[in-house]
Formats: sequence, structure tokens, C-alpha cells
Amino acid sequence: MIRRVSVFTGGFSLCAGLFLACGQGQPSGSTGEPVAISPTTSAAPSVGPSASTTAENDAGSPFDGGSDDGGGTDAGASATAAPDGMIEIPAGVFLMGAVPAYSLPEERPRHEVAVGSFYLDTTEVTTGAYKKCVAEGKCKPTHDAQFCNEPHTDRDDHPINCVDWNMADAYCKAVGKRLPSEREWEYAARGGSEQRAFSWGEEPPSTKNACYQHGESCPVKSFPAGAFGLYDMSGNVWEWTSSWFGEYPKEATTGSHKVYRGGSWSRRFPKWLRNGIRNRYLPGEHSASVGFRCAQSKTPLVCPKEHEAKDGQCVRTSGTPWCEPGHPWDGKECSGYDSPNKKPEKTPDEIAAEPVTKTRTPQHDEDCKAHYKGKPFAYKFSGNTFQGRNPMIAAGGCTRRDMGQVWTSACCPN
Repeated sequence: MIRRVSVFTGGFSLCAGLFLACGQGQPSGSTGEPVAISPTTSAAPSVGPSASTTAENDAGSPFDGGSDDGGGTDAGASATAAPDGMIEIPAGVFLMGAVPAYSLPEERPRHEVAVGSFYLDTTEVTTGAYKKCVAEGKCKPTHDAQFCNEPHTDRDDHPINCVDWNMADAYCKAVGKRLPSEREWEYAARGGSEQRAFSWGEEPPSTKNACYQHGESCPVKSFPAGAFGLYDMSGNVWEWTSSWFGEYPKEATTGSHKVYRGGSWSRRFPKWLRNGIRNRYLPGEHSASVGFRCAQSKTPLVCPKEHEAKDGQCVRTSGTPWCEPGHPWDGKECSGYDSPNKKPEKTPDEIAAEPVTKTRTPQHDEDCKAHYKGKPFAYKFSGNTFQGRNPMIAAGGCTRRDMGQVWTSACCPN
């Protein structure tokens, strides 16, 4: 049975505003539209796709093609003994990315990814654990900014934040682990082939199931565990991954920005906690809303059925690859992808050369009045890059309330 839940986000999500001025760097974007989420039941689509699978959600079951025994996973399955404080994530296959109705272009196309078994921290790395690493001389103190947890003596059970990618990477290496890849992170958050919209399932975020719409971070394990028994995969702090940001379906091996995932305590709207949403910072950037958890490889690499380990990856060797509905496997690839699923063809230089335009958006005035004292007028700044729009916003005495790939919403004094 398909349950449809429409979640109205109020038109925008929040980065800087009621709870948090995002500091250095900003999220990669948002549609700025109401988010319609179509949850499935909590059951996984057997083990792999089948003709009888009809549920839809943010990640997108049902499947087109794929064998009936292709290595799907059960997020409730018991795992073998794992290192202390970690959970074994079993090998499996899932469709990475999101359906067009609920996604940004950078989350397209959905594509098959096989993940080998690995271990993942049950919780985000805590402030107490990070302080210990600093005391041992293996880690650097965090950056200094508003809402940072390290300076406080009563937040050792909160996730560490205000760490850039290099600091997160150094910590994981210091404790004999590593950062999870973006693929591993999304696979774990979605419950493998269950394709969950949020780590806990399909219900929209609330203050009862996530550290969300909150004035600061929360102690880890403050809310029920989600997929695979992991805590705070959706909400509390965004989490760094080891991956460079790049276009799907390929996995980038180089780049300029590192990916972080999961949403944070500072968010006001459900769309920011979707398992499919991607965010990125330069490796040296940081925020009070970004932390991390560590992963550890399982050796030898165990791959799902119809796949074999090759150069540290699980590669399909038999069976039919999984494709999303409407894009059946044609013998070479998932077919039928045209322009709506492709990235814009503008180069970064062309985008950076675009003029910034300012347009009144009175439909958001009430939100500005409620959350931004003395700045009751809403405007939309369009064109150029996020960084390129900021000078005009600042010059007008405005405060950012949300942003997308090609626009920023702000509340202004007049």
C-alpha cells in the first residue's frame, strides 16, 4: 500500500536565521518548493527489486530491471560482532539518488550502487572523544565560532562540531578508522535497499524523532535509532564523508569540495534532512552544524550477490543492474535519460559572470516578521553563485533565510 504524505516546507529552508548563521560556506542548494514525500511501508523490497514492488519514496522504489536475488539488505538484520562503538553494515545494493519530483539536479540520476560490508560508528563522534584526541596531541582544537561545543565543559556527550574536513579525517585516522564514503553514508542512512526517505523511516522530521528545529546540538542518542541501529544519521549535525563532490552516476576521484550529509539541528524544514540531499564545503571550511562519524573497512571485502570485489569496490559480474522506473536496462545502461535529468550546461565561469537580480517576494514577509526582527521584507536574490550574491545581500542590511543553487532568499529592513 502506498501512503502519500505532503510536507509543505513553507517555501524555503533555513540556514542562517533563527538558529544559526552558517559561518563559512553554505549548503549546495534547495528547490525552495513544497516537498512532497511519498513514503513506502517500512518493509524492504524483498531482496532486490521485483515486479510486485510498488512503493515510492524519496529514494525511489520501485525498480526497473534487476534480478530478484541481487543482494538487497534488511536494515533490521542482525550483524556480526563489530568493533566497540560501531555497527556492521551488511553488504547490499541500492539506488543512490532521488526521484525528479523530490530532488535537485545534482541528486540525479538514480543509479545502482553496490556496497561491501563495513563498520560505521553507532553515533557521531562526541565532543568528549575529540577532546581526548586533542589532549593526546593527535588532533587539532576545533575552530572558534558561535555554537561550537568544544569550549564547553557540559557538552562532552554532544557531537563535535566546528571541524573542517581535514580535522575530521585526522581524527578518524588517529583512532584507526576512516571517514565513510558518500555512497556508504547514503546506503547506511537509507537502510540499504529499504530506500528510506529519512534514517528512521518515512515520517517527516519532528522534534520527537530528530535533533531538528533546535537551538543547538543535542546529546547523541537523544532520539530513537534509525536504520541499522545508527543514531542521528538524519539531524543533529551534518556529517563529513571522504568523497569529493561530483556529478552522478560516477564517483569523483578528484575535486575541490568534500561532501557532507544528513541535515542538522539548525534546520526548520523537512527537505533538509532527506537522505538524498547532498551538501559540500571546501576541505578547510567549517560550521557549528557540521560534524562527522567514522567508518572502518571489513577485510576481506564482502560483496553482495552477483558482485565481486575488485580494487576495493564491489563490481557486478552477473545479473541485471537495477534501474529506476521508466528507465529499463537496455543491455548497456539504464535507458531514457534526456535533458530533464542532466545538469545545466553552463560552466562555472559563465555562472560567476551572471548579474545578480533582486526581486520582492511578499509571500514570505510573515516568515521574516516572525523570525528576523527589524527585517520584515522578503526578497529573492537570483543569478551568479551563492558567494556572488552575498555582497548585494549584505549591502542591503539583509539576512539570509534560505538558499538554492541559483537563488538566495533574504529578509531585509526595507
